[in-house]
Amino acid sequence: MERRKKYPSPSARMVLLFVAAMLLGATQARAQAHFGTLCQADYQNNWRTTLPYSWERCGWFNDELDDTDIFDFYWNLHGARTLYSSCDGCAGQGADTVSLLYTNTHGGAINSADARLAMWNQDVRARSVTDSWRLGDESRGLSIFANYACETLTSADSSASLANRWRNTFRGGLRIALGSHDKLYDGVTTNECGEDFADNLQDGDSIKWAWFDGNGDWYCDQDVKVLASGTNESNCISRKNDMKWQNFGGFSRLRDGSVGWFCSSRIDNN
Repeated sequence: MERRKKYPSPSARMVLLFVAAMLLGATQARAQAHFGTLCQADYQNNWRTTLPYSWERCGWFNDELDDTDIFDFYWNLHGARTLYSSCDGCAGQGADTVSLLYTNTHGGAINSADARLAMWNQDVRARSVTDSWRLGDESRGLSIFANYACETLTSADSSASLANRWRNTFRGGLRIALGSHDKLYDGVTTNECGEDFADNLQDGDSIKWAWFDGNGDWYCDQDVKVLASGTNESNCISRKNDMKWQNFGGFSRLRDGSVGWFCSSRIDNN
């Protein structure tokens, strides 16, 4: 007996076409999200301890997020200090050439005017205030600054110090910074943190919880934190809590005098 194919009714076809169009639109929107990584595992003359799992953490982050978005670069930190502060001549490698920058290196900030990221070069650090970081208003413009590095978002010395270290960086239009208020660890149980973070972003988690959950570990006590800006307190909290990888472009860039508030969330021993 001949088996007839069943086709959806005209109204059902319209629904299917609408859903397909929505999915295509979402895919196209996601395709506009560019990301890059700047990472380091070893340091010149051993001036900092090695981070043996840095390459896995960064490489796996790239491999996962590249499934849905545009991967632009993956560079080490040899002579990379200026890539955090200026796009003049950075040839598609600097922070402001992507929407999301993921960094893995040693960090610091306590009792310093700067949030600091260690470069490969001996005794060289990229510094938020000293190097006049102002992210978000050159080239593509950075929106999400993710640093797998210790203490970059610490307020152990004071909340005022935290704001002072990051104020000028956000005045360029940066939307959210991700980091640690104390320690993040390099080890065999944390080598998947980059991949887990990327996977959470793809799943539609808020950027805050993608970072918190992605860096949680059963063995190491991870101290994670996020920092956002807003025009006022309620606006800041909304941006911090509701921003996602899929919708960050819908949150306006706040520059210079429009930055009226900073707000943060943290987890201890995650």
